[in-house]
Amino acid sequence: MSVSHFFSHYPTIEYKKAALYVRCSKEEQAKFGDTIEAQTEDLKEFARQHHLQVVDIYVDEGHTARKKYNKRKEFVRMLHDVELHKFQYIIFTKLDRWFRNISDFYKIQEILDNNGVTWLTALERYEMETTNGRLNVNIRLSVAQDEADRDSDRIKDVFRLKVKKGEAITGSLPIGLMVGEDGKVSIDPDNVQIAYDMFDYFELHNSKRGTLLYLIDKYNRYFCYETISRALRNPLYKGEYRGNPDYCPKIIEPDRFDRIQVLGKRNVRKRANNRYYVFSGLAQCKECGHALVANTTYQKRYDREYTNYRCNIYSNTKLCSHNKGINEKKIESYLLEHIKPELEKYVADYEISQRQQTQKADPSKIKAKLNRLKDLYVNELIDLEDYRIEYEDLQAQLKKITTAATPDKKDLSHIRAFLETDLQTIYDTLTPQEKRTLWSSIIDKIIVDNDGGIEIVFL
Repeated sequence: MSVSHFFSHYPTIEYKKAALYVRCSKEEQAKFGDTIEAQTEDLKEFARQHHLQVVDIYVDEGHTARKKYNKRKEFVRMLHDVELHKFQYIIFTKLDRWFRNISDFYKIQEILDNNGVTWLTALERYEMETTNGRLNVNIRLSVAQDEADRDSDRIKDVFRLKVKKGEAITGSLPIGLMVGEDGKVSIDPDNVQIAYDMFDYFELHNSKRGTLLYLIDKYNRYFCYETISRALRNPLYKGEYRGNPDYCPKIIEPDRFDRIQVLGKRNVRKRANNRYYVFSGLAQCKECGHALVANTTYQKRYDREYTNYRCNIYSNTKLCSHNKGINEKKIESYLLEHIKPELEKYVADYEISQRQQTQKADPSKIKAKLNRLKDLYVNELIDLEDYRIEYEDLQAQLKKITTAATPDKKDLSHIRAFLETDLQTIYDTLTPQEKRTLWSSIIDKIIVDNDGGIEIVFL
């Protein structure tokens, strides 16, 4: 490779310390052949010709220049070395290997300036010392950013159309789904049972870690925790993707999937000390609305452990007035004493409200009034004008009732089953994890005020 391969020679940088930066997205590598290997070879040759002492080579593969710099792992590592003053120059092949985003470019430029580091391009010539030089860089970055924006818009349009048609835009699908011969997402018959078991087990036990171990044991296959955690949140299982609710076949009904998401938000991993906190994710501060965080203290004198819940906002910032803790046993005692009466009242109130809504929404009463109005007019007991006014009013009421959305009816079967249990006897036999699962199945949150007052909000 000859010197003429490069745009120009920089005699002032010879024998200095330098870092080589290489970046290539998959699309660029496929489209332009601007591979990691080609860039690295050019930069090494440039370093040899300038007798540079190469401190390190930083390679970001599969990342676009529009991606936020803090998402480029090697770029962030290089910035750390900049602040450690490990080198004086950063060399890359072309400006678009560095950035296509003007705002981020100048953020990084300020960091380089503050640490006495200069960047150079091996295959292009830029300088930042003069007004014209900075203008040239701005123009090139603006053009590159515009091209990237246009490409991004075109790709988004293509993806939007594919999603609308239900076509797969990626082969990376969760367990139980696959890309069919027609290019659409379909159910994978060989693995769909794993998905069924995953949701069934998690809904019953409310433990992601437990679900993971159950699947590994049943199928003798390795699954990682994050794979199961992401899968339980993936709306593809209810047939939805990017706003299209009918994108693919449903493995789980949408209502059930949404209910499981509520359980998932409360799921607490098993801690290093093997302790489960019964009301973690359920207990909430009345004053600020944030979670109450559990902690356990051991009193050696009495050989006892005490678990208390405190407002996390007060503990960390003192911005909340909730400065008192509440003992876990006190919450348990309150629930065991009040839960059944509260639930019975909740069910009764809900059934009354449903009957009232049904009565209010009964169109037969308005139709009967219309018939009576017609009789009054036919028998000449009212004139045409009065008939028309009353008729239009009743028709408007009828239309409002018939077109109004019917509110979703809650399934209270699990609450009624709970009311039939001998709660105290059963509760004494449960582990902390099982207690937590029990309360999570019927309670949305437990609101605690600074004086220890408790309010139950049901699902």
